[in-house]
Amino acid sequence: MNVFESLLDRLLAWLPFATHPVLSQVLGLGLIVLVTFVAAVLWFWRRSRKLVPAHGVRLDGLGNQVSATVRPLMDGSDVSMFNLLLLAVRERFLLLSKIPLRNLMHLRVEDNSVKRALAPILRSVTVDFVAVHPGTGLPVKAIFVREPEDNDMTLSPQDRLVETLLRKAGIDVLRLDPEVLYSVERLTNLLGLEEEA
Repeated sequence: MNVFESLLDRLLAWLPFATHPVLSQVLGLGLIVLVTFVAAVLWFWRRSRKLVPAHGVRLDGLGNQVSATVRPLMDGSDVSMFNLLLLAVRERFLLLSKIPLRNLMHLRVEDNSVKRALAPILRSVTVDFVAVHPGTGLPVKAIFVREPEDNDMTLSPQDRLVETLLRKAGIDVLRLDPEVLYSVERLTNLLGLEEEA
């Protein structure tokens, strides 16, 4: 404690208000310490902001450190299927690709345990193609292009659940085999659009 008191006495003697009462000296010293602390915090804060780029800040030299190449949204077989489906639904629906299941419907679940069970499924499922009504913007048909399990179109429990949820929302479900070569006429029939043609 004597070391601290002697250090304080030396500091107070060095300060220009050493002739003032002790309370004024301590308040002055506290003010100096506070200002020094705030200045140090501001200096470190500004320095750390320069290290982490903020929105709108120019990042000089970034072009040398990062490369970017275009990535296809669909592979060749998906593009072929998309074009066939587009011909089949032309003038009746908009056709979208790779839409997350959770974007197609609103679910209201009363039981929290059921909600926790559904959440990972809704996050993981992507619908390959969605036919959307051009006037209302509502999804009408969900089209999955999947390998059939065991060479028959048996569905896993997750697929059955997804299909049930889609049908509950009023969305028709169509499952296509990627190994089958479909014609526009066959897809039109499978989509139930032949009577409207």
